[in-house]
Amino acid sequence: MKLYIEVINRQRKIKISLKRVSVTVNKIFNFLYNLQDKNLIKILNKKKYCLSLSISVIFIGNKKMKELNCKYRGKNATTDVLSFVYFENDFSGNLFLGEIFINPERVNYQAKQYNISFWHEITRVLIHGFLHIIGYDHERNRYQTKKMQDVEEKILNYLQS
Repeated sequence: MKLYIEVINRQRKIKISLKRVSVTVNKIFNFLYNLQDKNLIKILNKKKYCLSLSISVIFIGNKKMKELNCKYRGKNATTDVLSFVYFENDFSGNLFLGEIFINPERVNYQAKQYNISFWHEITRVLIHGFLHIIGYDHERNRYQTKKMQDVEEKILNYLQS
């Protein structure tokens, strides 16, 4: 299964390697696909005529992220990552999974707080956003939170090895 990744940078405050983001998202997908992750396989089984998948990763600033967070989650604050699920098929057999919006300013702030590298934190939010796209939801209950955290850790450990 092929994953097409579109990476867009709509902010100017923090430099982002779009190629590195694309490679990382592809590694996240391949890890989950090879692991036969139940959520991902469930999507692929529902969309039988799906020949490929695509996803967009968009980097935006604090102001735009705050607007999106307010509009779609009712939270009047910026955040690090928001995911929007679409699951739309086009005529070529491609399934558009959705969009992941990332706020590099917030990610940079968090990286400093956690005393980790900016790239480590970007990777963590990419994983988090991707998992939301394929159906993980840490806001439902404690079991789902633990399940999502466990998968995040597995992927993060894989990417760091």
